[in-house]
Amino acid sequence: MKRTRILSASLALVAAAALAACGSSGSSGKAANTGGNGSSAPAAAQSTFPSQPGSIVVGSADFPENQLLALIYGDAMAAKGVKVTQRPNIGERSVYMTALQDGSIDFIPEYSGSILAYLDSTATAKSPADVYTALQTVAASKGLVALKYAAAQDSDTITVTKATADKYHLSSIADLQPIAANLTFGAPAQFQTRPDGIPALKSVYGVVFGTFTPLKAGGTFTVTALQDGSVQAADVFSTDPAMKKYGFVALKDPKSMFAAQNIVPIAKAGKISQPAVNACNAVSAKLDTATLLDLVSQVAGGADPATVATQWLASVGLG
Repeated sequence: MKRTRILSASLALVAAAALAACGSSGSSGKAANTGGNGSSAPAAAQSTFPSQPGSIVVGSADFPENQLLALIYGDAMAAKGVKVTQRPNIGERSVYMTALQDGSIDFIPEYSGSILAYLDSTATAKSPADVYTALQTVAASKGLVALKYAAAQDSDTITVTKATADKYHLSSIADLQPIAANLTFGAPAQFQTRPDGIPALKSVYGVVFGTFTPLKAGGTFTVTALQDGSVQAADVFSTDPAMKKYGFVALKDPKSMFAAQNIVPIAKAGKISQPAVNACNAVSAKLDTATLLDLVSQVAGGADPATVATQWLASVGLG
């Protein structure tokens, strides 16, 4: 599934400009269900890594959250002696995966369900552990390594305002079933036919909304529609800054209608050292969805992404 971010234009401009200014080199390190950090699974399909810190080229996708994650993981590796070069804002998935395969970059933060679907269009895994297990296998077959995943997810959520949640006593998608016929749901048009969209709401939870309102992806269309009441529920990413800013409520998805989208570092096999692996795994162990939402919200509010990354790493003892 192609992931579309609902982020403000100002956030994109602020973060892109700041990250571009980070330059090409960062040897000092300053250059999106229920989660889990993968502690019960092996760190990666590749069992051994070079013992010397070495060097690594860290890439990122063309949206602010991913660029922030690249800085966080890159800075953590740099703190362990790895020579880190940042290549931010490469483009969308097909572009940066080509760069990873051809050696232009060695490492990129990814989203477990989306990268699994990209590498294997037949994949059906949904839960964090199942997605990760499948991802390790398919990544290894393509010369890639999936490191430990974070509890943090940037996933689709069925989201309502706090007022709506309180009015109908909503905490789970399942709670919508008795009242959905009286509600209007908003999402990009393709959500009507996506296998994990409107069809899944009906088949998995028995939820059928009275009205579907197509909303443009990106910008503030969804946020505005929720706030002004033109829709009572909507598809919103779990780390969209609006979630925190407006106190929106993401309903729990206990049946894993949406595939897990845990943050997971992907590296080119043979291009990442054991110190780098250890640093990344330590980051993933500390990073949950609430933390990622807070960090992304800081950037959305105008904070420098490099500073946000550095300060958070220091606060958890990884800087």
